[in-house]
Amino acid sequence: MSQIDTRRLAWVVDNGIPLTPALRKLMGEVSVLPGRDINASTIVDADILLVRSITPITRGLLERSVVKFVATATAGHDHVDAQALADLGIDWAAAPGSNAISVLEYVLSALAETQWLRAVLEGASVGVVGFGEVGRRLAERLVAMGATVVAYDPFAVNWPSGIKRSDFEVVLQQPVVTLHASLTDAGRHPSRNIIDIPQTQIMLKALAERPYGGLLINAARGELISEPALERLLESGWTVVLDTWPGEPNLSAQRLAQCDWVSPHIAGHSAQAKPRGSDMIASAIAKWSQHPDLSEAPTADGVTTSRRVLKVPSLGSSADAIDFLTAFLLEQSVLEREDTRLRNRASAGLSSGLFDKLRSQYQQPDEWTGQTVRLDGATRSSRTAMKTMGLQVLTDEGEM
Repeated sequence: MSQIDTRRLAWVVDNGIPLTPALRKLMGEVSVLPGRDINASTIVDADILLVRSITPITRGLLERSVVKFVATATAGHDHVDAQALADLGIDWAAAPGSNAISVLEYVLSALAETQWLRAVLEGASVGVVGFGEVGRRLAERLVAMGATVVAYDPFAVNWPSGIKRSDFEVVLQQPVVTLHASLTDAGRHPSRNIIDIPQTQIMLKALAERPYGGLLINAARGELISEPALERLLESGWTVVLDTWPGEPNLSAQRLAQCDWVSPHIAGHSAQAKPRGSDMIASAIAKWSQHPDLSEAPTADGVTTSRRVLKVPSLGSSADAIDFLTAFLLEQSVLEREDTRLRNRASAGLSSGLFDKLRSQYQQPDEWTGQTVRLDGATRSSRTAMKTMGLQVLTDEGEM
């Protein structure tokens, strides 16, 4: 294929996509629209279409357009009809792993917020469903912290040491279950409603056989859990953290009242994740167009912040390593803030309009992975524990 000058093409871009320097270098005439306003009429003359997860990429959307390339600046792409794109001769790309660090940090913070971190680090095993970019990174971080991880993914290869690969039913029996599978209806292992009534019964039986409760976190796709299954879990002794839920973006006032913890699908939204996604699709467009100025492809580890020194709240002399981890994670966590914000705004239920507004007004946190934390006077075990979370540790003796 000959080189394409993308600056002479017409672009339609979701207004939730940051226009990073890498993207601007490629762009021609640009129309920026809210994701829900992107439809067959608004893209009819577009050559390149950039979306996030709100806009379904379907045959009906594209068949009357002149679109030549579609990119979703998200890790997930269940909203993209790949077969329709192939049939229409349209190339496309996603940004796998762009939000992995952000989701990983959300889950670790949720363990602290729900008071499960100590139990996990003292032996309560974590079941990870889905072993893609997010699930793998989360599992490896947890193992580094000293946790036991059991994971399920029928597609994963090159399974790392230290993480037990198991059947789905076994993973659901773990005290903590966290969902990171992609959403699909196709193939031998469809994931829509992967947790339904039969799977809920397995989880409830396991709960009844433990002397303590259980924690379920869904920071992947809402439709991994069926509505009846979610209702049973919310009525049970399981603590449920929902960043996504069945029927998203809508959430009735009755269902919201049942939820233990809820946030408006922001686990993957950090100050670095969105620009990282933009740079990754810029790389894909540059490759497709054979653009000569972007030879180095941005990756899922790109877009780092300048080095910062983070604070840990002052703790008494009796504080152990897990106390330090918990204090740090609570300081970084957005879950309590977002749960309160959503409940205050959606007392009568959550609509798509309000959901979009909550997300657009979200104060994106900086990722802390790779940053520095100062721990003067802390024990060596506390300093080591903080380092296992992906932090650089600075003490009065220097960097550890």
